[in-house]
Amino acid sequence: MKKAPMAAEAISIETEVWKRVLCWEDEPILHLSLQFPKLPDTPPGLRRIGRYYHQIAEQWKRRWEGRLYAQAQAAARSAREASHLFRSWEARLTYSVTYQQDGLLSLYLDAYEYTGGAHGLTVRHGDTWQVPEGTPRALHTFFPPHSRWRRQIFSEICRQIESRVKAGDSLFADDWEHRLAPAFDPEHFYLTSEGISVFFPLYSIAPYAEGIPAFPIPFPGDHPAPA
Repeated sequence: MKKAPMAAEAISIETEVWKRVLCWEDEPILHLSLQFPKLPDTPPGLRRIGRYYHQIAEQWKRRWEGRLYAQAQAAARSAREASHLFRSWEARLTYSVTYQQDGLLSLYLDAYEYTGGAHGLTVRHGDTWQVPEGTPRALHTFFPPHSRWRRQIFSEICRQIESRVKAGDSLFADDWEHRLAPAFDPEHFYLTSEGISVFFPLYSIAPYAEGIPAFPIPFPGDHPAPA
């Protein structure tokens, strides 16, 4: 008898934590912190997902301990030469699991860097997986075949932006309608109980104060479409 597929709800996801403070001439100049998901080693599909996030974490480590650290050193040296106070830089990676049901696992990672000034910048990365196979799901697979899914998404986003602006809940760029299509990336999404959450980078269609704009798109039908 075949075993039933593993439900996403049954996956035990732990958090791998890594922290480090880098100094220059005994002065702390860069605080680093990573939190990324650690998945079980079995079945193989989950092990592949776990390796994928481990590799992402390693990529951020190399960036932060290499180029970013060198930039922080240069900034600290310049501040000292000018007799200015140097505020320590910061870089961190965090994640949020947003959906675990219907044989799907969805989450996003936020990489934040503060390198001086009034505020830092955050880059978001979203993933949706079919489990336990460990295969990624593309945005178009949640819509009926041959449907005009991009048009549906844009129409719903436009409706939500107009509603938020009218209610005074959000502030978007004056030319957001022209920015929308160029800023759209079909890989920038994750799932929630409300549906498919499509997000846009900082500054792409709204000012910094709005954060990373995200728009819930209802699933076509009662549940996510099968792979």
